[in-house]
Amino acid sequence: MPSASELQAIREAAVLTEGAGHDILRVTGNDRVGFLQRISSGKVAGLEVGQGGPTLLLDVRGRVLAELRIFVRQRSIRIMVPSGQGQLVVDGLSRYAVMDDFQIGLESDSAALALLGPRAGTALAAVGVSVPPELMAAPPYTNREVAGQADAPLWLARVRAMGTDGLCLVAGRATREALVQALLANGIPRLSDEMGEALRILAMEPRQGAEITSDRFPVEVGLGGAIDHGKGCYVGQETIVRMRDRGNVRKRLVLLRLRDLVLPKAGAKLVAPGQPNAGVVTSSAQIPGETPVALAIVATAVPIGAAVDLHDEGGVHPAEIVSEAPPWG
Repeated sequence: MPSASELQAIREAAVLTEGAGHDILRVTGNDRVGFLQRISSGKVAGLEVGQGGPTLLLDVRGRVLAELRIFVRQRSIRIMVPSGQGQLVVDGLSRYAVMDDFQIGLESDSAALALLGPRAGTALAAVGVSVPPELMAAPPYTNREVAGQADAPLWLARVRAMGTDGLCLVAGRATREALVQALLANGIPRLSDEMGEALRILAMEPRQGAEITSDRFPVEVGLGGAIDHGKGCYVGQETIVRMRDRGNVRKRLVLLRLRDLVLPKAGAKLVAPGQPNAGVVTSSAQIPGETPVALAIVATAVPIGAAVDLHDEGGVHPAEIVSEAPPWG
């Protein structure tokens, strides 16, 4: 069960969060920028060294295969994807690289950790990581190569996760583990998976395998912000543009606040007045002292503030739709 002390730490100091982890991909080749601009949904061309952003790998129907976070470096582009998605992304991008000077592969010895909270930079500096003073105030995805203990090479990225600002560090696995132990020894707590899930839900951040699945469009799961509407063609664009121009987005991601203390299971059916098949729950969690919250994919016809019932094997649970993710970000 998550604790109130975890919530205080992430709001006032720093917490170490590892969660399910990430796969790190390295992209090289003279055509790497143009290729990713042409194949993925987000903006890649025009990003300078030290910048980055979100993008998506879609199928030809416009459905989400993987969420990508890209970081532009001097001679490469690094891509972070949820753990277990790395080879899928390598294979998915490689199949389009026929005449392009484009190479992509897993960095099997690299691993990430994240520190979230207003004192994330201070906590890393205390264990020997050279944190640029301006990094915590920089936009998300800003990244820098820095030095760690014994000058071990690292790179840092400014991130926002679980509704909180922080830093993500990528290093060799041995270096990363040494930093984790040093941070814990300095009193930086680990964020429990339960609290992390609750904060993620409250921040309406979709997760691979829960909200993000291969049968969902990005606008249905809160990923509209990873689409660059000013770029040329990309895989899946035709469907996305048609949805945008015709205004026919039928579902969107919403946050539910339950009225009892029962956590509905993923897959619970959502019923609204006049809408017996209004939607489906994808995730649920609870913060101590508060009623449970859940994310759901719900018909756009069901408004914010609507009272709904969640039906699962545990019974019927009343809830209210309290906010939504705008389809286009």
